[in-house]
Amino acid sequence: MVGLKWTSEAEISLREIYKHIAQNRPATALRTIESILNKAESLCEAPSLGQPYPYHQQHSVRLLTYGQFQIAFLHQEGAIIILGVFHGLIFLPLK
Repeated sequence: MVGLKWTSEAEISLREIYKHIAQNRPATALRTIESILNKAESLCEAPSLGQPYPYHQQHSVRLLTYGQFQIAFLHQEGAIIILGVFHGLIFLPLK
């Protein structure tokens, strides 16, 4: 099993998602964040989940979908590195 690391950008994106949802539905916001965290944890046992991100092939970025969210991550050196969590409607290609 590999370890899970979150970049500061990924942690910020989780906080922003929580704040946005919590404006109208605090309980839903908490459940959503917990579910995203659980989905990311599943990568520790199955790091090949998700699909390759076709716009950033040199770094092997992958995307794992949870509902309407995309979890961008790398699997390298025995660790899963969560790069960010994005709403699927606003996820744009990395340049």
